[in-house]
Amino acid sequence: MASTGLFLAAFLIVHLGLNATIFAGDGGILFDRTADFLRHNWGMHLLEILLFGGLILHIWQGISLTRSNRSKRSIPYAISSVSIDPARYMGVLGAIIFAFLLFHLYQFWLPNAIGIGSGNLSRLMQATMTRSWVVAIYILGSIAVAIHLLHGWRSAAISLGVADRNIQILSAIGISLAIGVPLGLASIPISIFFKLLKI
Repeated sequence: MASTGLFLAAFLIVHLGLNATIFAGDGGILFDRTADFLRHNWGMHLLEILLFGGLILHIWQGISLTRSNRSKRSIPYAISSVSIDPARYMGVLGAIIFAFLLFHLYQFWLPNAIGIGSGNLSRLMQATMTRSWVVAIYILGSIAVAIHLLHGWRSAAISLGVADRNIQILSAIGISLAIGVPLGLASIPISIFFKLLKI
């Protein structure tokens, strides 16, 4: 679970870096060239398959781990009904993220995968992010990713046995990751919607 989670977190960082090319200020040229390179590169397609496999495995691991933990306790843990511990909501957060991912893939990945996309991804992004409800979904998805990453990073560090001796640096990295990546991803639709980013 920790390994697939870290793999997916690494993908999010790369995904943010590629998407951030939209801020190059060149009318989306660099962004479209990057997207075109990814679309026509067989190495990237192999990584894409690996990514989907990692995602499916992570979801399966999460469901299996939850069921296993519940089956080992006949009496649930005593917890406050107003607890804000992300661990209590990882299943819900995971479901929100999965629904958001399907929505995102339907909008941007699927048209190109089946050959009906225009090839001009920056224009598609601009047209898509002018609708307030779409931007709201992206913000909600980014918040869910942030909370999921915050708990997931801590859990991964504990599972891999590196939390005790490196707790301060790991906490700083985890918080930076959980805030920086979702904030960066959300900044794109927000910037387009409020016309702070011209494409």
